[in-house]
Amino acid sequence: MKKVLKKIINVIIDIVVILVLVVSVLIVTLSLTSKSSGVPNIFGIAPLSVQTDSMEDTINVGDLIFSDVTNDPSYEYQKGDIVTFPITVNGESVLNTHRIVEVVKDDNITYYRTQGDNKKTNPEPDKDLQTSSTIVAKYTGTKIGGVGNFLSFIRTQLGFFLCVLLPMIIFFVYEAVRVVLNLLAYNKEKTLKEAKLAVDSAELTEEQKKRAIEEYLASVGENQDKAENEPEVQTPADGNNSADNSD
Repeated sequence: MKKVLKKIINVIIDIVVILVLVVSVLIVTLSLTSKSSGVPNIFGIAPLSVQTDSMEDTINVGDLIFSDVTNDPSYEYQKGDIVTFPITVNGESVLNTHRIVEVVKDDNITYYRTQGDNKKTNPEPDKDLQTSSTIVAKYTGTKIGGVGNFLSFIRTQLGFFLCVLLPMIIFFVYEAVRVVLNLLAYNKEKTLKEAKLAVDSAELTEEQKKRAIEEYLASVGENQDKAENEPEVQTPADGNNSADNSD
């Protein structure tokens, strides 16, 4: 039972480690691609965390949405497309996702007017028009509810430490302890085997000695019995001497 439980624990730990490694790779990849293309993405797919309710009920706060990276000046968008573009909020550049409500063409340049679906928070279209050069991604229609908050959290220093670094530290400590315990168990088992082998060898040697002694004593006893049962034979010299003595 203990071995089965230990095996289950090891499997669970291995799965957690694999997940942590995958998350670490994803975070690094998203950070690198964000600097190069302006939007974090993996193989052209941008997982974006929704932070505001401007697109409710189409997209809700905390959703993780997936968008195609379309950072292409020649790309033509259509009315109704949900697109992502950078805006400045409190002096910081952030990504904003709104719907194209109007396509405006002026001097062979196509502009896109955007607005959030939530008319309570966005009663009017956005002030700034967008172009194909400023739009970086187009929503695919795929989203996962609630996962966006987790993605945003693990991209913070605290989240990265708690979700990535801390599990890795615990894993390495656990593996170090497991290696030491396995080494001690191996040495103990090896010592027991050597001791048992030595004892077994000693017992076999004593048995061999005992058997040899018994066989020797048996052979000696047989020789004595054989000698006692054989008749006494007199030599001719002994016969002459007897005759001489009789005279």
